[in-house]
Amino acid sequence: MKKRLAVITALLLTAGMVLSGCGGQTASTEGGTTAKDESGGSDSGQSKDAMVLRLGHVVADGNSLDKGLDKFAELVEEKSGGSLMIEVYPNSELGDNTAMAEQLQMGTLDLMAPSTAALSGFTSAMSVFDVPYLFKNEAAAEEILDGEIGQDVAKALESSGFHVLSYMTQGWRNLTCNKEVTAPADMKGIKIRTMDSQYHMQHFNAFGASATPMAMSEVYTALQQGTIDAQENPYTNIVNSRFYEVQDYVVETQHIYDADPLMVSTITWEKLSDDQKSVLEEAAVEATAWEREEVLKDVEKDKQTIIDSGTKIIELTDDQRAAFREAAQEVYDSFEAADSGNADLIAQIEEVNDKN
Repeated sequence: MKKRLAVITALLLTAGMVLSGCGGQTASTEGGTTAKDESGGSDSGQSKDAMVLRLGHVVADGNSLDKGLDKFAELVEEKSGGSLMIEVYPNSELGDNTAMAEQLQMGTLDLMAPSTAALSGFTSAMSVFDVPYLFKNEAAAEEILDGEIGQDVAKALESSGFHVLSYMTQGWRNLTCNKEVTAPADMKGIKIRTMDSQYHMQHFNAFGASATPMAMSEVYTALQQGTIDAQENPYTNIVNSRFYEVQDYVVETQHIYDADPLMVSTITWEKLSDDQKSVLEEAAVEATAWEREEVLKDVEKDKQTIIDSGTKIIELTDDQRAAFREAAQEVYDSFEAADSGNADLIAQIEEVNDKN
């Protein structure tokens, strides 16, 4: 189910006034707790004695990822017969990725779905997914994320307090700017907003651009005022945050396949029964497959919205994208130098790319 804090607060205040006068139901929304009233009745929309888990994320309500997490919650309720419920809190309502990761580690939040870049501080293994032009296409990305490589990276997070259920996605990250860009040299001198990630920043700096980390909430105004010239995001964020309104071009660089691990706190995980764990695992796999298809549908809708606005979309050829990959080689060199096993990891991914 979807929760919005402002609405919840108002409802709880109203309920408190009513209950103080006549008695009635109360419901706990603490992570991993039971929702029921004093007489054993269940919270509205929740089964008697339902265990309620809270899931937070930073993307906007209605984003492809948000819809996928709502689907996950729906499947968990269905598969558990209503005995296990997921409350979804979108749009950073429970904090940013750093704050929510800390909450998972303490067990005060049950689940989250951050970008891989937000997790590189917990394990360097996760940084591989921030290396640009890593995946040849969606098929290769999904095979790697769902296969042995993705699972090995996920296991590296266990010691930090995170158990990964699956990898959802927001699709490919693309460039938006105010000039035609079809080659790395076209990026020279462009001030671009990136995530606060070593490899994201190094990627664009390698082309002669000036990469600057910035909060998403500040990007639209910064583009509008000319503080920055460009930014990069998946289509869903480009449209939902209306960046296309203040940019002349979207360039389909497809430089990062934006994976978002759906994770549960290991503290919560250890409290669950085997049956409850199976429900979460099965729901995560099904919801992820559904969400990936939804992303593809949403991309087509988002592209049409951009085209209708007058902003131009530049689709790079395979050769043009290969030129960007070649110009970003220093990022690969840095990643491989960071750990003795990283070169072999890149080689394994290239093997999968070759098959797709």
